[in-house]
Amino acid sequence: MIAFLLVVSFILHALSLFVIILLYLQLSKVKETEKRQQQMAEEMEQTFSAYLLEWKEENERFLKELTDMLTNRTKADRKQSSSKADATSTKEEALPNYFPNVDDVKDIVDIRHQAMPSLVEEAWQLFEQGKTIEEIAKILKKGKTEIELLLKFHQK
Repeated sequence: MIAFLLVVSFILHALSLFVIILLYLQLSKVKETEKRQQQMAEEMEQTFSAYLLEWKEENERFLKELTDMLTNRTKADRKQSSSKADATSTKEEALPNYFPNVDDVKDIVDIRHQAMPSLVEEAWQLFEQGKTIEEIAKILKKGKTEIELLLKFHQK
């Protein structure tokens, strides 16, 4: 009887040792996965910080050029009273990359023409006329899901 109990005890000990080894292997896999996720998170953080740094530098460069342009414009405005020809040449020089076609812009607003209805207004008008979402999408040349979301978000 003691021999049987010893054999059962050895089998249970071996089985428990096997289960402990399996659990240890699974734990090591989980630790490896956590390390990889932590490395990926660090890489993403570094990428975002580099992107934000580039964005900040670009904004600072834009602001510097804008302030330079404004100072040149005020200088040009002061010179304009003395000579208009000099002012236009410095004004053209003061508008480098960001505003290449400033002279082509016209500051005329015509209030006689009624503004075109927006996409939301057109979609609502068609919807109130009893059109289906598919028909509205075909008429406005938009996607069915886009029209559906547009109507949902802009409910009156």
